[in-house]
Amino acid sequence: MESEMTFRNPVNGELGFRIMYFEDDKHFKEVQRLPFFSIILISEGDGTLKADFTDYRISKRALLFFSPYQPFMINGAALKGVMINFHPDFFCIFRHQNEVASDGILFNNSNNPPFFIIPENESASICGIIEHIAAEMSIAGLAQHDLLIAYLKILLIRAIRIKFLKETVAIPFDPSPTEAVLLRQLTRMIELHYKTKHSGGEYAELLNIPAKRLGRIVKNHFQKTLTEIIAERIIMEAKRQLNFTSGTLREIGYDLGFSDEYHFSRYFKNKMKISPQSFRNLLRNTHDRLLVPAQLQD
Repeated sequence: MESEMTFRNPVNGELGFRIMYFEDDKHFKEVQRLPFFSIILISEGDGTLKADFTDYRISKRALLFFSPYQPFMINGAALKGVMINFHPDFFCIFRHQNEVASDGILFNNSNNPPFFIIPENESASICGIIEHIAAEMSIAGLAQHDLLIAYLKILLIRAIRIKFLKETVAIPFDPSPTEAVLLRQLTRMIELHYKTKHSGGEYAELLNIPAKRLGRIVKNHFQKTLTEIIAERIIMEAKRQLNFTSGTLREIGYDLGFSDEYHFSRYFKNKMKISPQSFRNLLRNTHDRLLVPAQLQD
């Protein structure tokens, strides 16, 4: 029986974390461009995965990893499994790279397919961690956010260890790697330089490719412009700093490459439809309400 459990941001109601069990391929038959990191475990069945301009054969115990907006499709017979989605605001693999080095190994790995087959003797460990996540989602107890992140880290670390101990089992055909490698290089460049380089032309120069060609490739692949993708990364970091640091708007804006707080505030409000100070106040007010017992809020 299909089921889905979600954890939403208490401030804006946006999806932060989701676990969904599926019993066929209907969720994946159309191209997926999810705004989340995604982990998919195939527990039964087999089929074809289309990702990064390449087709792969997948089967039982395949563990798949996709970055936000990375297009993929899955078609198969009698597929069953579970999908975990988490938003970068919930857990950003780039910020936690020192703790869980999943970027370039599980996600954004240009040298290998975006999945591997779990050895049979390791299957129970992965399934057990996912069962703990599902149980926590159903309870929704104290410090749920922290506990979900802890389980997610364990899952990623376990997957990295298994991948290092085993060669990837994947049979690609009809490869066209040039654009896939370019897009992964672009993702890495944005992560390294988003605080200082805000225009698509600057990344085209870094990658030594005409700006129009890069923009066309990005639009075809992500269904977003390069400017939009850069802006999303800047805004994600701005939201993090507004939420978790005491930095002034001037300090945050300067850290993100803006000449003054007014330029930063205009940029943030244009993207979020709310000023950065109002966004911070909303977060603080919501946090204060969560700390006050319900009977005292009336």
